[in-house]
Amino acid sequence: MPSSAEPVHPTDGPPGPPGTHGTVIRFDRRTARSGRGRRTPQPAPSEPAAALTPQEELAITLEGVFQHHQRTLSDEATADAYRITLDTVLLMLEGSRAEHLVGEEEYRHLAGMIHGMQGAPEAL
Repeated sequence: MPSSAEPVHPTDGPPGPPGTHGTVIRFDRRTARSGRGRRTPQPAPSEPAAALTPQEELAITLEGVFQHHQRTLSDEATADAYRITLDTVLLMLEGSRAEHLVGEEEYRHLAGMIHGMQGAPEAL
């Protein structure tokens, strides 16, 4: 057998006894087989993750906005400031309703959206 320091000559053929060919190992995917030639049972695919609720989707969206500004709603001080801001927006919206600048239907719709936003820190 040649030393690893000696050059290999392709005309010498594959390594092994003279007159034999080297074993070819296939690397393609094979199915697992049991002793009787049947496929080995494979584990059932895991169930997909449960769909997010609208509240969770909103919380993730809002957290993305805060992270864009190097903040997070999981920080208690940031979450408190966020809640205070939403309370202030609700106060302004109530004032707009009292001044008849927004109707009752619009107020309920907008206030409902803001109330939904208030739970974002807890939903994360």
